[in-house]
Amino acid sequence: MSCQTGITASTAFSAYLGSVAHHSDRCIKIVIEDEELVVQQNRLAVGDWEADWDRNVMVCIEDGEPCYIMYRLEKNGSGQYDYVFMSYVPNETSTKNKMLYAATRATLKRIWGDNRISVDFMATFPEELSLQGYKNHTLSESSQAPMTEAEKELEEVSKNEAVIRSQMSSHSATLPGLNLPIAQELETNLEKFKKGFVNYLQIKLDTEKEELKLWDCSNIQVGDLSEKIPEDEPRYHLFNFNHDFEGEKIWKVVFLYSCPGYNVPVKQRMMYSSTKSSFLSALESNGVEIAAKKEISDGNDVNEAEIFDMIHPQKHASRATFVKPKAPSRGGRRLIR
Repeated sequence: MSCQTGITASTAFSAYLGSVAHHSDRCIKIVIEDEELVVQQNRLAVGDWEADWDRNVMVCIEDGEPCYIMYRLEKNGSGQYDYVFMSYVPNETSTKNKMLYAATRATLKRIWGDNRISVDFMATFPEELSLQGYKNHTLSESSQAPMTEAEKELEEVSKNEAVIRSQMSSHSATLPGLNLPIAQELETNLEKFKKGFVNYLQIKLDTEKEELKLWDCSNIQVGDLSEKIPEDEPRYHLFNFNHDFEGEKIWKVVFLYSCPGYNVPVKQRMMYSSTKSSFLSALESNGVEIAAKKEISDGNDVNEAEIFDMIHPQKHASRATFVKPKAPSRGGRRLIR
């Protein structure tokens, strides 16, 4: 079987799929070697699928080396095994291999059997392939409306194009719609932020180099946010607020622009102010959904209650409403005798 890349399943791989032996394997690592798909590792199931996950999947990862991983779940209602299909293509992979692995995903899915794959996702960081990373992915997917088959195909094409496009950029990338470049470290950590591995980023605009760069990346509590606000320089802040709302635990991203008054140089204030709108648009076009935005002057302007109300504005029943005035009176009725 082949696709536009010309990659085919090796003879050994085809034989493996045709045998019953692969049904007892929990985890199968597949790589591209000599323009063929080859099984590099296959690991037997020992416990249940959750207990087996990290000790099987994480050992398949090698620094800078892309691979595909098929992971067997339990039997479904039809008595067949479901599989999780993972494509691991780290950032340091060569451009050629990134394009090759992106373009061959659909071929491998057809060879394996699309109907046997219940979950399919791509990863660039090892932690995305951990059990927790898998659960983060499924949680994110479950919160979205179900897609039609046409929408799924379009999403698949878009994902592959995004992987290929990302390889055409230099070490310093530019966000769409934003003229200022971003440093590689910020680009990498924006991806981690989007995928839930960190919940706070602080971004500095370097006025000399005219670029955006990472200043702080961490996991914090909402009560610690005020301490992150600098007293002497402007900053952009992204905070993924984890909270309960109407009986559900949810995550919402808040964007803060902090600027500590007019003691900041005029050029710096103007650059932050004029860049903010396009930066927000670029973030949202790259998958960072902003639930609330606010400009603040210091840490006293932000707290948990304030953030909660920004995301979930209160509807006050006592709010004044417009009352239509009565029509002008022509006086009381007069009796006509």
